[in-house]
Amino acid sequence: MAGNKYLTNAEYKKMLEDSLNDFHKALTKRWMEDAVDAMTHLSPTVPCSTEPWAWQWPAESYGHLSGNDEICGYLTWVMDGLQGNFRDVHCQGWNPQTQKYVECHVERNLAQIERLAWNRRQEVAKFVPQLEGPDLTKVENAHNTYLKVAGNLGFHDSNANVTDLLGQREVVENVQWLAGRTGEEQLWFTGWTGLAAATFKAGFFASVAPTLRNQSLVLASLATLYSTRATTIEVTRRNIIRCLNWATPKLDEKVTVKDFDLGDEMDTLDRVRSTLGVVMSLSKAVSQAFGPIGTVLGLVGYLGGIAKEMTHVRNAMSLQDILSGLDTAIHEQHLALDSLEEAFNADVTQLQRAIAEVHSYNLELYDLTANTATGQTEERKFHVEILFVLKIAKACFDAAESYSEQLRTLVTADAADRHLSGRDWATCTGDDTTLEIRDAVEQFMRTACARFLLAGEQVMKAAEAYANTDAEKKETLQKLLADWREEGIAENRGRIDPNPETTEREDPGKEAEGTDRTNLEPRKPGEPTATNPYEKDRQTEGDEYKTEKSHG
Repeated sequence: MAGNKYLTNAEYKKMLEDSLNDFHKALTKRWMEDAVDAMTHLSPTVPCSTEPWAWQWPAESYGHLSGNDEICGYLTWVMDGLQGNFRDVHCQGWNPQTQKYVECHVERNLAQIERLAWNRRQEVAKFVPQLEGPDLTKVENAHNTYLKVAGNLGFHDSNANVTDLLGQREVVENVQWLAGRTGEEQLWFTGWTGLAAATFKAGFFASVAPTLRNQSLVLASLATLYSTRATTIEVTRRNIIRCLNWATPKLDEKVTVKDFDLGDEMDTLDRVRSTLGVVMSLSKAVSQAFGPIGTVLGLVGYLGGIAKEMTHVRNAMSLQDILSGLDTAIHEQHLALDSLEEAFNADVTQLQRAIAEVHSYNLELYDLTANTATGQTEERKFHVEILFVLKIAKACFDAAESYSEQLRTLVTADAADRHLSGRDWATCTGDDTTLEIRDAVEQFMRTACARFLLAGEQVMKAAEAYANTDAEKKETLQKLLADWREEGIAENRGRIDPNPETTEREDPGKEAEGTDRTNLEPRKPGEPTATNPYEKDRQTEGDEYKTEKSHG
């Protein structure tokens, strides 16, 4: 098994096929033994079947079947352990009671039992939840991708279960200076004061920390949802094997059953542990806190919420009871999978609601395209260091480039889309909504990337405007821009793509317009018929920003 965590598709398919074959072998032997017992007692009823016997023996054959000595060669073959194939057995039809040879076609009845056993094997194979499709390796790769990007946005696992999978804060290192989060005592923005600086700081730069925090939380929660979904599949797969491995030795304790090292206890999904990493509410006041950017949430890890419950005592049972018990056990796995999928749907809705309550300011940065910062119109003294302003612009471009790289990484998770499914490749509501959330957070990140680009351009224009007011500042700006050209910074910023998934570079201005969240909002329990029910919740978050209008 892959790292002893879960069964790969190839492992599960082989394990299921082997278990079905072992079951079929034991079932055939047991059914033939019961059939022999029925025939030696001259029973007109085929065991565990409504079919009539394929060969209805005549009265003169009674002694051939039920005599104490020298009975039918076919019956003897079964009693001796079914060595070889019954088609190789020969019976002359000797009846010790009448001392005459009689007609014997017991092989027809044995062929009938063989067919019944094979048909039952096929029925069981079709009845078990059909879970051969989802590739948990692809789901795990997507899980790890989300954690990598979440780490690069500042996420920290307080349980240290997935620390090795988290990215190394690549984006955070580029943007935390913009947010004033490199140290509590740092005097931030001393190189640029005045109305323009104040409005940038109170608007755009104040939204940097909460945006990274909430995006990292959503990504970490997505990783947990992918793990939870994979666990519903893994739990059911293992329990299917256990159901078959329960029935096989019941049929014949002497049958050698392959040891799959799964244990005898049925697996269940530990709801408390598996949902630990799904965020219940996203921070609404993180921008008021100081300290380095970073989000802490406890995660279980991939397939980390399997707990063991339910034991079975092995007792001798009739063939009918064994087959009925197996049917019941498999039916219970269908019900258990339904229950797990309903709980998974609830987890997804929980995250969906948490996102719906958060304003766009805190999910994809302050909207520089739709909001104009207000402030006092009278002239105020200001101080500008061109080097400092250009440092801000470059930090914005670096942040945009880091975001673009994270988006390239996220694209690789798309390979798991088809495998976020259940029986017969069918998706549940939670699967579909999870992908909608994934699409939304990617759009939040594309918007943030574009807005960092737009912010950099606006700061550049501000620097040019300041330079035009002073010859010394203008000379400083020209020298710095020359250095940028020599270092390739100017050329590189024109190649930063907010949507690297497309073949052509998207227009940053278009990508910066914001995410349409209409279809992402679930119904609000307290207002089931309301349209846009989370708008009020989101608007309360905009109070700390100075804006002429709110934009959700």
